[in-house]
Amino acid sequence: MNWARKFEIESKRDIEVQERDDGTLLFIPGDIQQTEKQTIIHVNKEVNPDKIYYKILRAYSQGFTKIILSGDLTDEQTDFIEMMHKRIVGLEIVEQKKNQIILKDLIKIDDIDIDNVIRQMMSFISFMGKDILNSIKSNVEIGDKIMDKNSLIVRNHNLAFKICNAALKDSLYLNKLKKTPSEILIISRIARHLDNIGINLIALSYLLNDKQTAGMKKFHYQTIQKTKNSRKIAYKYTKKWLEYFLTAKKAINSKDFDKISDLYINRFSMKFEDEKKDQFSIEISNIFSDLVKNTYLILREFIII
Repeated sequence: MNWARKFEIESKRDIEVQERDDGTLLFIPGDIQQTEKQTIIHVNKEVNPDKIYYKILRAYSQGFTKIILSGDLTDEQTDFIEMMHKRIVGLEIVEQKKNQIILKDLIKIDDIDIDNVIRQMMSFISFMGKDILNSIKSNVEIGDKIMDKNSLIVRNHNLAFKICNAALKDSLYLNKLKKTPSEILIISRIARHLDNIGINLIALSYLLNDKQTAGMKKFHYQTIQKTKNSRKIAYKYTKKWLEYFLTAKKAINSKDFDKISDLYINRFSMKFEDEKKDQFSIEISNIFSDLVKNTYLILREFIII
């Protein structure tokens, strides 16, 4: 048979047989040899470090386990590549020469629970929101604290996309996850919404800073003049959104679909009602709207899934 020859299945080779919900049988060779997939990324001194990062991230998401950077790199490019450890789970530099850097993905995605990845992202966001509220209440500078913590959101977001891509390309892995293709697509969208929330929390924390930090300079955030009521407004609406998010998180974790539906239906009650039109108030309004929007989009995805 063609499939037997493809997987070099001979007599006495172990075969795992699984029954699907529709009654069909799935035959899985028990000792498939995993081949190492590698790709080469050619770079030079003129290439923007961000572009190199996104090329590496794309290769990682596509399932390449060995990524070779070939070319003469500047110190700035090399520093940026080393920063990837904060952003990409399992990818490590295993060899570095003058004109070549070899990265290997050392993680086994078979051992990772995609649902747990999403739960972790939601927990990290909860902590970040609470940190912002505590900083406002204590009247202390947040600095780069939220941006640093957001690296955990980014890592899990990238890992979620890697898992989803692998599942959609490999029916055997998809079966191990016990997910349908439509469920995987929905999970990937949930990860994106959570990532957007993390970005907005960074923007919110930077909006509250009185002094420009190293992170603000790097990502072109400017300080904004504030009034006596600015922090009070920020606290009010951050708290309002966080309560909404935590209630949604609790309903999702308990799989309370009636509560999930109610929260989604009542999303229009989450409005920014401050009448001031200064720059700070406008920025808070935009961030609050985005936080609420991404939260109810997550609720909508869980209704569909």
